[in-house]
Amino acid sequence: MLKNKNAVENILTSMDYYPFISKTNVDLIKLLNEREINLKKLKDIINKNHSISARILALANSPVYGFSKKISTIEMAISILGLQTIKDLLIGFTIIDSTLKDKDRYFIAEAFNQHAYMSGYISQLLANDFGYPVKSEAFVAGLLHDIGIAIVHRYMEKEFKLISELKFYRRINQTKAEMMILGKTHCDIGAAVAANWNYPESLIDSIKYHHKPDLSESNKKLVAIVHLADFIASREAPQFLLSSEDEELDLSIVKTLNIPDESYLFDIISNVSELIKATEIYK
Repeated sequence: MLKNKNAVENILTSMDYYPFISKTNVDLIKLLNEREINLKKLKDIINKNHSISARILALANSPVYGFSKKISTIEMAISILGLQTIKDLLIGFTIIDSTLKDKDRYFIAEAFNQHAYMSGYISQLLANDFGYPVKSEAFVAGLLHDIGIAIVHRYMEKEFKLISELKFYRRINQTKAEMMILGKTHCDIGAAVAANWNYPESLIDSIKYHHKPDLSESNKKLVAIVHLADFIASREAPQFLLSSEDEELDLSIVKTLNIPDESYLFDIISNVSELIKATEIYK
């Protein structure tokens, strides 16, 4: 465990958006935090970031929204999806992109990005299927659920290596290894940072309990959706850690999501997995 028992807390309480955000994205975050957003500035900033603009257009054209007309510009995306949805997506993308360091043998940033994006996309699909009303919130919750892993990798590098080697050589799962080394899990750490960033309680909850959805305190349905999306994405996206998280599927989500039975749940998992393979959603 960290020599100073308060070291993790000290890191978390001193952390805000800006240590993460690259200079090219500082203007975007500042603009998104303004009370009245200048739409022309927003369009210009998004259009200059080809990665983010491509992902927004991909989501806008996904089966979740089901628009008959192809959305080909950011202007159309903002008009059709709405400013709040675009804001949610942009903050999520920017935070994920900015937390990642160069890859090493313990953590592959590109694969983490793929897992995060796929988890968000699947969360959005499931939100549509299970009648969760705010699809963009489901996407961001899925996108950011593992943000604690990226934070530990970036700010607690030695401890991250110990956790990785403990998992690899002793074959214990991610959260147990984190508790042994840090006294907290990536779920706790991610939720604490999200709270510092004044995220909505439902998003903090989905980060904190995405491996234990039955413990959710404010939004069990969203947490159950993210838990299921994470489970599916872990099977379909490239592995981003030295060894996998190996967290179990929590069957309490059957009741939370009003799924008829466990066999129906596994049919859902199989069907979504096939859809992901067919659509190749990560760009």
